[in-house]
Amino acid sequence: MRRPRIIQGALAVGLLVGASGCDTIKARSRAQDGVALYKDGKPVEAAAKFEEAQALDATVPTIWLDLGFADLAAYQLAIGMPAGNAAASRAIFAFEKYLEMRPGEERVTSYLVQTFVDTSHYDDAVKFFKPAVDRTPPDTQALATLGTIASKVGRFADASTWYERRIAAEPDNGDARLALAVLLWDRLKSHVELVGKDRVDMSNRALAVLKEARRLQPASPNPFLYTNLVYRERANANLGDDPKRADLELANAYFRIANNVGRGGSEAAMSKDRAFIDDATPKADALVKAVVDAIPAGQNAPAPVTPAGPVAKDAPRKRVTK
Repeated sequence: MRRPRIIQGALAVGLLVGASGCDTIKARSRAQDGVALYKDGKPVEAAAKFEEAQALDATVPTIWLDLGFADLAAYQLAIGMPAGNAAASRAIFAFEKYLEMRPGEERVTSYLVQTFVDTSHYDDAVKFFKPAVDRTPPDTQALATLGTIASKVGRFADASTWYERRIAAEPDNGDARLALAVLLWDRLKSHVELVGKDRVDMSNRALAVLKEARRLQPASPNPFLYTNLVYRERANANLGDDPKRADLELANAYFRIANNVGRGGSEAAMSKDRAFIDDATPKADALVKAVVDAIPAGQNAPAPVTPAGPVAKDAPRKRVTK
């Protein structure tokens, strides 16, 4: 696996800065050995040298930075393995130590955030971002990042909460609403066992969010594209042919609009689909609601209808008595 160039470049710069400080000669020597090992394609051994260097002088910020980069490279060589997970934790710790000494440095903060995302260290990310999301107003980028990490590690409820908090913090941001809608759509797509009322409720939640996203971003194709995708998922709620057909027709109309918006098409080219959507949406919603309302209490989906099969040729016929 090739080592990322950006890590190698940043590590080399870090050494130059650290070497000019007041770190001890031994720490500087160990750090130089670490850089040589890293350039030789041995990040695990390089990380060990940087560990030795920080043990000799833990006050040099760039030694922690170099250690973070080396451990991150070691993680990338062993993704999904115990050694890789341990290296990821050490990389996060090293980047955080660096930021304690040089707080607010955007470049290293971005490395740390990306490490949280790439390594799926959700709890570490929550701890790191807690001051940013607890203040008033909260840091919306931190909220978005926590939502992304929670989604990646399969913590749907947490991701939904972070995205909802981001929407509350910046209600006029279409991307904030789109992020929540994508989360809901992905949940529908990946959980085919969700049917009936549960699927309808989640789909309707996503559609409501996307309606606002389309209002806020009328020139972006993405809100229209995901509206199309959500209608296709609602069509899989097993409510019968008529609701399914209505949802798929709406999906097709939104898909055509998304394509037109993406190509910079004229409003005239989309007017027919927009008129259809205005007319068909309440009808489709009424069809879906009628079936959902008829579901017996305690059930989530209507009972499946078993079509009557043809009478077998050899089946005995009832004798008619005159």
